[in-house]
Amino acid sequence: MTFKVFVSFLFFIANDIFCQDMQIVMETKSYFNAPVVGKINLYQTTLLAKNQKNTREFTSIEKRLFGFLAGLISDVNDTTGHLITFDGKQWGYNKNNKEYWDYLKKQSSEKNNESNSKSVSFSVGDSDDDFLFISRKEHEGVEKIHGFQTKKYTTIFETMKNRIKIDEWAVKELSLLRIADTLNKELLVLTGTPDSVIMASTYGAGLSNNEAVIGSPKLDSLFSQFSIEPITGEIIKGDVKVIDKESDDTNLSFGTEVVALYAEDFEIDSFNIGNDYVLIDH
Repeated sequence: MTFKVFVSFLFFIANDIFCQDMQIVMETKSYFNAPVVGKINLYQTTLLAKNQKNTREFTSIEKRLFGFLAGLISDVNDTTGHLITFDGKQWGYNKNNKEYWDYLKKQSSEKNNESNSKSVSFSVGDSDDDFLFISRKEHEGVEKIHGFQTKKYTTIFETMKNRIKIDEWAVKELSLLRIADTLNKELLVLTGTPDSVIMASTYGAGLSNNEAVIGSPKLDSLFSQFSIEPITGEIIKGDVKVIDKESDDTNLSFGTEVVALYAEDFEIDSFNIGNDYVLIDH
């Protein structure tokens, strides 16, 4: 027991030293595809260091006719970001327009105007009673994705109307992802994020374990009820399809994947607003 405690102590010291001199870069790609609206692609680069985070996003939208007519989503062709500095301040910025603003102030303003905004939403399940059956398959062999050696798992949730198919690819162990997760959660605590959000914000947790995606508040008990073994390792890619059981058509699909993950020397400029940016008031 003493030896294990000592090893854990050394790990946390090494982790702290690493975080002081290095930064972690994670590049992800996500998409949301609704048949009559269109496909939204989100490319995100997250830089993490001790008490600092910079998230840059670029969104491309492939609208379909209904999306244009309804005005459900707006065209986006520039890069925006969210910066958290070491003193806990949060800034939003637009890289193309060279503008930045108080992130929390704008979020508060947008929340007050929520009633006037348009949104696209969906629900997979309204309650635990909606799920008739859950199954999980571990595929044979190993697949190489973006340089990672992965194992594929398929989880299927059956409801009266839909079949939700979730394909996920996991690696055995990814220490950089765990360090990134630790740094991110420390920042969430620093910015006063509710505990429930912090617990749910885990890199590599996977889509099949996400209660918000599935729409079930008791996933653990459901998995136990259907004898579903947890996926081991870190999940770096996931795809979800919601399929109508009567027509066998895909109602919507979405997913996310880690494209790149690496550590590099700490650069203070990675967590600063450039001098050529103009502060605007929201």
